Amino acid sequence: MNKGTYSRPVSFLICFLVYVVAFAIADGFVFYFEERIDRLWVIFWADVVATVLVFTFSVGFRNSSLYDPYWSVAPPLIAVFWLVTGTISLTGYLMLITILFWSVRLTFNWCRGWRGLSHEDWRYIMLREKNPVLYPLINLTGIHLFPTIMVFLGMLPVYVVTTIDTGVSVHNPLLVIGLFITFASTIIALIADEQMRQFRNQAKKDEYIKTGLWKYSRHPNYFGEISFWFGLWVMQMAVAPQFWWTIIGFISMTLMFLLASIPMMEAKNRKSKTGYDNYMNQVSRLIPWPTKKDF
Repeated sequence: MNKGTYSRPVSFLICFLVYVVAFAIADGFVFYFEERIDRLWVIFWADVVATVLVFTFSVGFRNSSLYDPYWSVAPPLIAVFWLVTGTISLTGYLMLITILFWSVRLTFNWCRGWRGLSHEDWRYIMLREKNPVLYPLINLTGIHLFPTIMVFLGMLPVYVVTTIDTGVSVHNPLLVIGLFITFASTIIALIADEQMRQFRNQAKKDEYIKTGLWKYSRHPNYFGEISFWFGLWVMQMAVAPQFWWTIIGFISMTLMFLLASIPMMEAKNRKSKTGYDNYMNQVSRLIPWPTKKDF
């Protein structure tokens, strides 16, 4: 299929139908296996099934960006299933609310930025050009399955909360702190994305943003994303500190951004943006922090 032959509205319709098919088949998988497999693992394998189906369509349409919205639309569905099939609790519902807020923000941002099937993320194009022989394997494992697994790990605190009987009050300090972190991190990412969008509308090709949140962090949007998953873990710790090991989700997310996403973005910017090396020397890599000096 030629990815350049579809208009933007048609591209969104195709994307929507792809996800309807993928999640419908995943739902059928859950329906068939939920009495045979633990509710944690049935969702994991259903998640993998849906991802592989989206991957199949992305290969057919020759555009791996078809997978991009999966990151934000799958978590609410996972949370709802675990809530419906697990223990009803205030913490679980508060987690769902924060996940929905995060999901709407991120999905909306993707919708505004995706130009349709004629547009593919530059990172996927780069990986295809550098590794033409291995790209099918990289596409399946690195672009599709790896992010799915990262998000699944980040959702483990939700599973824990919906598995145990919790009577925690909304006045629990740790729960309030976790709730604040999730909402604040989503708002930080929202502001950072909006500042970047306004900048791109008037910036020259070789310019980079260094105002707003971007004056204090080179990647405030990533900071907000990582912090969200930390907030979910803190909310879980308010009711089930014995399951502290679920912090593996937050740690995995952090490493993914620090070791993959950020280095790729900065390597690209150093080649294309005049003075970006100076910006890197003056501004915090991730955590918003006062600059060493104005530049």
